[in-house]
Amino acid sequence: QSYLVRNNNNSPPPVEDALLKMVLMGTQFLTTDNYTGPPRELLVARFYVNEAHYATVQLQNAVACHDAVQSQQLWNFGRDSWNSYLTLLNRGITEKVGDKIPLIS
Repeated sequence: QSYLVRNNNNSPPPVEDALLKMVLMGTQFLTTDNYTGPPRELLVARFYVNEAHYATVQLQNAVACHDAVQSQQLWNFGRDSWNSYLTLLNRGITEKVGDKIPLIS
């Protein structure tokens, strides 16, 4: 099974599915009923999701071209985007709420 290519059953590949869920999770973590507009943190979180998506698409192309150097650079860029997103969400998680989300190493 490929993590980047759509399966025959038309479900999104795992990476794309995770990106979609990132947006939903960020919305739940970073919005409040008391504020009608999107908070700045939510816009920044969506920027990181867009960066991660870009890295994923470019990584797929680099892998298809067997470009190991470019693939490694894109993996690092995508990992940084994911970790920036998770760091942003972790700010709102206190000990009372639970454990912080671990970053990707």
